[in-house]
Amino acid sequence: MNIDIVAAPRAGVPSGAPALSVRKMSKTFPGVRALVDVDFEVRAGTVHALLGHNGSGKSTLIKSLAGVHEPDPGCEAEVAGVSLDVGNSHDALARGLRFVHQDFGIVPELGAMDNIGFVTGFKRTRLGGIDWRAQARQATLLLEQFGFTLDPDRPLAEATPPERAAVAIVRAVFDWPAGRGILVLDEPTAALPAHEVDRLFQLIREISSSGASVVIVSHRLDEVMAIADYATVMRDGRAVWSGAIADTTLERLVDLVAGTDTPSSPVAESVAPRPADLPSAARPTALKIQDVRGEYLRGIDFEVAEGEIVGIAGLLGSGREELPYVVAGGQTRGVSGTFTVGQVDVDRLTVDKARRLGIELVPADRAAEGIFEGFTAAENVSLSGLPSIRRWGVVTPGAERRFVSKWLSAVRADPLAAPRAVTTLSGGNQQKVVIARALSVRPRVLVLSEPTAGIDIGARRVIYEELRRRASEGLAVVMASSDIEDLLACCDRVVALRDGLVAGVFEGDCITKSAIAYAIEGAHDDQS
Repeated sequence: MNIDIVAAPRAGVPSGAPALSVRKMSKTFPGVRALVDVDFEVRAGTVHALLGHNGSGKSTLIKSLAGVHEPDPGCEAEVAGVSLDVGNSHDALARGLRFVHQDFGIVPELGAMDNIGFVTGFKRTRLGGIDWRAQARQATLLLEQFGFTLDPDRPLAEATPPERAAVAIVRAVFDWPAGRGILVLDEPTAALPAHEVDRLFQLIREISSSGASVVIVSHRLDEVMAIADYATVMRDGRAVWSGAIADTTLERLVDLVAGTDTPSSPVAESVAPRPADLPSAARPTALKIQDVRGEYLRGIDFEVAEGEIVGIAGLLGSGREELPYVVAGGQTRGVSGTFTVGQVDVDRLTVDKARRLGIELVPADRAAEGIFEGFTAAENVSLSGLPSIRRWGVVTPGAERRFVSKWLSAVRADPLAAPRAVTTLSGGNQQKVVIARALSVRPRVLVLSEPTAGIDIGARRVIYEELRRRASEGLAVVMASSDIEDLLACCDRVVALRDGLVAGVFEGDCITKSAIAYAIEGAHDDQS
């Protein structure tokens, strides 16, 4: 990322008693231990970065502090020396913990006055009505304290991203005692253009300079180097490193976050590499995109051949999360470029057109976009096979059972899953249902976004192996993932995105943790 950030870590940052101290925090979900004996400490008056890839445990840590999750027994925590009941949202609020999430939690159709009032409460007249003038003055004064001047009535949809962030932060900290409190910002720069990051950083510095503490969750390590005083790196549910930013380097943080100092996971290593019967250049091209642009994409070129698995790597906001939906026609607004599917050139892909051309999507948000909640697992799969399992407009039970059994068996789903409500299945079996439905239409190109998010090791292995098997039969696969292990386990080639552009392309033995991590972070790889 090429940004000019003037904020920088201060010399002589405070080193006294911690504002927040967490010891031995663990959290176990069914089949998954998301946190393992995590110690986490934040010093008063500092900016502390919490780092790690998706699935590292940082979100679980933050949600436990916010009271969304209750940690396993044995966790101890203090805020400014006073015991904190971790997992209790009311106690977190009383102790001065405040949280601002990625979307800022604002109502864009309303102005700063209303958005702030929802949290601070509305000023009242003597007759009990809302005192709109007093409410506007309050919003104006709160924002001016942090150097922002807004028309309090103007809808926030018309405000700049830093202005929306300021509203969210101001209402979070409005009742803080002077020089106290802990503000947690979850990916605050993800929605900000690079040239506007600096203004948010100035706001963060003002807060920490007052004596309060700021925890910033971020994937953007160049920004972390510019704004943070300290950092903690999470990996596989553990805090693997904590220290002062002044004592480390960007390259070291990249290694720590990516785990380049550790071997690949047993899951990735257990998937035998598929014999390269033909180099990708010798195979027919299944999909080619040229100069594709969108909300984040700034001109992407890449192609995938029949029988090839191409991975898409990148941080949040790089275009990685957008590209699968653009390719599958799920996002059309603001999209331009040329798409070639087989021998057919199109300037714009819709979902219907993509499916007619043989492109099928496995979406990132399984619960919201992948499954039909009111249906059984069998019904979720058979929806894609209706033309072949019904006669005279009526589904034939025997044909449906054979169809469902075939495709659930292909992905090794629980054999008892078919008649059960899909929402009662484990995350791994739900994902197998979604993939089974996508494979059952026999696509030319299968596009997957975050295919192993929230699923256990066994399910990951099955999905990896099934994708490799289908690719060996000629299926072209595009896999966009924030988990480098997915890319190491499956891909013949990996396209790394950064700031909406291709930052690197890796094949064969060049697909390594360090190569991918350095490309998406923009750090210099001295080993290259």
